[in-house]
Amino acid sequence: MTLSRRANEVPDLIRRLGSRRQAAVDAARARLAIVGARAVEALIEAIEGDNARVRSHAMLLLALIQDPRGREPLIAMLLDTDPKMRETAARCLARFPGRESLSALERLIRAETKIEVKVAAVEALVQQAVHGHEPALRPTLRILLDPAEDVRLRQSALALLPALKPAERREFLKRLKQDGSPEVASRAAELSEAAPEEDRDGATLRPLLDDLAANDYGVWNDAVHRLAARGASAVGPLVEQMVRRSHDPEYCTRAGMALRAPGPRKLKAVTEALETVEEPLPLQVLVEVIGASGEHRVVYGLKSLIDRIAASPTADGNGMDPMQRVRAKAHLELARIGSRVAIEDLRAALRDRDRRIEIEMLAAVERIGNPEEIFDLLRAHRYEDRFMKERIADVIRAIFKRERIRRNHPSFSALSPDSRRVLDSVLAPAAVRKAARRPRTRKS
Repeated sequence: MTLSRRANEVPDLIRRLGSRRQAAVDAARARLAIVGARAVEALIEAIEGDNARVRSHAMLLLALIQDPRGREPLIAMLLDTDPKMRETAARCLARFPGRESLSALERLIRAETKIEVKVAAVEALVQQAVHGHEPALRPTLRILLDPAEDVRLRQSALALLPALKPAERREFLKRLKQDGSPEVASRAAELSEAAPEEDRDGATLRPLLDDLAANDYGVWNDAVHRLAARGASAVGPLVEQMVRRSHDPEYCTRAGMALRAPGPRKLKAVTEALETVEEPLPLQVLVEVIGASGEHRVVYGLKSLIDRIAASPTADGNGMDPMQRVRAKAHLELARIGSRVAIEDLRAALRDRDRRIEIEMLAAVERIGNPEEIFDLLRAHRYEDRFMKERIADVIRAIFKRERIRRNHPSFSALSPDSRRVLDSVLAPAAVRKAARRPRTRKS
């Protein structure tokens, strides 16, 4: 009953994205960001609708959730007749690094006639490069260094420089200070005088924290780099602002970018904040920051967060626990380092009929699952929706392959007839599975 109410909640939340009341929109965006992968199919459907406000917010949410299903619909939106929709889609693809997104953004830059859309595409390339997608570096640097390119595109590409290694940055800045474009040369001189790692401007944190909420990419991107340069001293104020703005998933995401800058003191401050924060969206961001650090000792500490969430369930009237996705993300970060330290809680989540399984939990099981977890996955398969059934099947096949399990393994002799049928269908050859999914045609 509760799961049904939750399923009905998503379309209602998406309708609220079109509200003229900003508070209603903010509440709906925050809720959908927490729902995560469960809302993706409805959000994809929404971007094909007629309401421009809903379409724009739906694209932004797909970018925040970062479910792989959102990539192709966003690429398709680059061909929309409305330049505002193309611009939004380009910005959203910043969160989907990969060959397909990169090719689509490069095509857009070559073919687009509206400069605002081209600028958005360049800014998306910058973000991809800054966050480690190296193939995005080359086209961004080409734009930056090409004197024939529109100066507005080159100015946007300048945002890449703070993310480069100091020696590379100094080399490019030296070259660009002699550039034939006064705008580019002037901005390069400014960056040379106030390198992000030094942050010599002496500005207080308050303006930077406010700039993080700006609509202008250049403003908030500069704030990200300056806040990152402040080290551990910026962690407390950033976390405080995330808590105050916990209804704003975009702000929390940008704050997470600033928190990801390396440094042991900074990471210690993040882990300490994790123990006190209660709001789901800020907690999600902190979990991701800890996971991105790659420090095994710190990631192991996420077990305490999982235990805290398990001890204080917060399910609401729609059968949804807003902390469930935080719990799922913590499990995934532990699984990334190969840890089964929280496996009992993960198995409990797979067995919980009152809450749907989060996709991050399945990703965790795929990495660390063994034959024991297959029993729980088979039970969950019987109660989930079509998309999650397919994902569970993928996970089962991955475990069978990784662990080199045979389908006639003695442990599976105790399976119920229903679970046995599910297992046989999951392990059937790909051609058989495809034929089973094909809709049947009625005979005349």
